[in-house]
Amino acid sequence: MKFNRLLQGLFIILIIHSCATQKLTGEGETAYQAGDYGSALNAWDQVIEKYESKGERADAGIYYKAGLAARELDQPKKARDYLETAEYLEFSSPRLYATLAEINKKFDNLSKEIEALEGYHKNYPQGDRINAVTVRLFETYVESEQWKKAADIWPEIKNQAQSDSDLLTQYLTVNKKLENDALCNKLSDQILELDPDNTIALEWNARRYFWKAEDVYVKEMKDYKNNRTTSQYDRLLNKLDEVYPTFEKSLDYFLKLYEVDPKPKYAEYIGNIYKRLQEEDKADYYYEKAK
Repeated sequence: MKFNRLLQGLFIILIIHSCATQKLTGEGETAYQAGDYGSALNAWDQVIEKYESKGERADAGIYYKAGLAARELDQPKKARDYLETAEYLEFSSPRLYATLAEINKKFDNLSKEIEALEGYHKNYPQGDRINAVTVRLFETYVESEQWKKAADIWPEIKNQAQSDSDLLTQYLTVNKKLENDALCNKLSDQILELDPDNTIALEWNARRYFWKAEDVYVKEMKDYKNNRTTSQYDRLLNKLDEVYPTFEKSLDYFLKLYEVDPKPKYAEYIGNIYKRLQEEDKADYYYEKAK
């Protein structure tokens, strides 16, 4: 009899506990819907505490909603902890991943931000925020120097990036690292149409035309030195007629670049070009600037 009464007592306690938990859960939901995030979070905190005090977990949805409430109250650490627990318990929603991404960006935790963005991108390709998520995922791949992943995801944002010089510049950086020179040539020209003072695109074009001219210049001068014939000299003159305009094109880019960002290395390039163009005074002037 005593054992039966004990079981009945425990059963009653469990019922009371369950009713209290359900009541708190409902109060939290009502408060959240009314925009009273403080009361909602307080109720869900209590629910979570009741479960965790027994070494258990509340329902994943409770952690998720508590995380959202904490986010609304500008409590990012609690919000992240709750949302990560919800994810661990296999709760999934586009808002969960988007919110985790935002919070981790705020905490400057790039690896966790990428994980959240990838979760959204993989699980909700038709989500309302997929465009913004994909753009940010591309940017985080660039920030973390995951060049191949950045290149792979580019086609998904290519159309919306055509008028965005910042995204195009990042894609230029990606392709520089991947040594896709032909594509870099196109991108740099496209970027400069949108942003004439873009230093990354200016430097790409400046170096591109300099080395195009320099390689030919060095080769032809070497060939003439090794074979000082009239025909070789004529060939040299013809090649120089082709090379000098290319040097001048590079010079235009370097002068613009130096105007925007007067680094000594740019001054040295300018001095080298003026030397090739046989303008010694200007070459000396920029060599001084390069020191």
